[in-house]
Amino acid sequence: MKCPVCKDVTLLMTEKKGIEIDYCPECRGIWLDRGELEKLMEKEETKIEEIEKKVNRDKREEKPRKRESFLSEIFEIFGE
Repeated sequence: MKCPVCKDVTLLMTEKKGIEIDYCPECRGIWLDRGELEKLMEKEETKIEEIEKKVNRDKREEKPRKRESFLSEIFEIFGE
């Protein structure tokens, strides 16, 4: 298949996250077939949800930190 922009350049194909993506090596344009954008978006949403779950789980396991006093911050600045 030829690049719709460059006209005379043949598109190359690569696979990302199990989805075949056509791209132009000349203009670096990316061309998706019907439904491929939706598939990529679904995979990203799933990945984001997994990351959010992990972050929330890590926050629950984290011990609350003791807040340092204002004076300790001042002495830390001058102690450097």
